[in-house]
Amino acid sequence: MKLKPDTLRQLARVIVATRPDEIDCDEWLARVGRLAELERAGAPLPPDLTPVRQHIEVCPECVEEFKGLLLALEDDA
Repeated sequence: MKLKPDTLRQLARVIVATRPDEIDCDEWLARVGRLAELERAGAPLPPDLTPVRQHIEVCPECVEEFKGLLLALEDDA
């Protein structure tokens, strides 16, 4: 399988952005509710949620889920 240059650049960015404390999508999903509530309230991000925030910077599927969660929370307000 031959990858296009844009795909290779995107993969390289993800590899460089990988951190030793990175979480997977399942752990992110278990913790994202708290992140969303704090962001809606404009509260500071505690250190234990840093990996949750970082995960949506590198995972396109989870960033879409996060956007949907924020919209749902706005509708409930």
